[in-house]
Amino acid sequence: MKIVYRLVLIVFIALSFYSCKKDSNNQQPDAVTQTYHNVLILGNSITYATADGNLGWKGNWGMAASAPEKDYVHLLTKSLQTLAADCKVQAFNISPFEFDYKNYNLDNLQTYRDLKPDLLILRIGENVQPTNFDAVAFEQKYTALLSYFKSTNPNLKILAVSSFWTGRDYVDQIMAKYPPYLSLAYLGTDLSNYALDMPNVDYAVQTHPGDKGMQAIADAIYKKATTIK
Repeated sequence: MKIVYRLVLIVFIALSFYSCKKDSNNQQPDAVTQTYHNVLILGNSITYATADGNLGWKGNWGMAASAPEKDYVHLLTKSLQTLAADCKVQAFNISPFEFDYKNYNLDNLQTYRDLKPDLLILRIGENVQPTNFDAVAFEQKYTALLSYFKSTNPNLKILAVSSFWTGRDYVDQIMAKYPPYLSLAYLGTDLSNYALDMPNVDYAVQTHPGDKGMQAIADAIYKKATTIK
């Protein structure tokens, strides 16, 4: 009887060891957090907007954050620097590309390309007008833009980030074809993400993301950017 018991015990231990080993082998490795040291953001007024008296906008940062440190660029910078203290983030407004993509000269971006970023964030879409939108022409110029930056740095990571506003599917669908891509359309459906209560400014300013929306944009970009492989 003791022999049988010992045999059962040995089999049980062996099976338990095998099971533990199998589970260990199947365990997924922890996700690698990507860090950056030189980040370039190209966007529109949500990214950077100079003061405009006609609109009542007095800032020189992302419209319509209540303060510089409240716009998504500054918030994202702070988060990225928790991973790499020396991370430098530079942001510029390239809305002319959106308004006139057909005729836009990519050499206007040479100064930005020469910054040699390790991550380029394209945070555009709102100003690409639906009237007479040419999907073929936009895709051609958009892919040319990607190639323009890759031409001097084949290893450059480029993150495309969609329009914050809703109703820009015609642009977002093209950008989404070239991953990594991040959609922000869900943020634009929540009115609390807008600066609708900002006083003494034009409605054009109020339809930009307020502090809550800016934080949501920064959080979404941070999560996506730090998981790019």
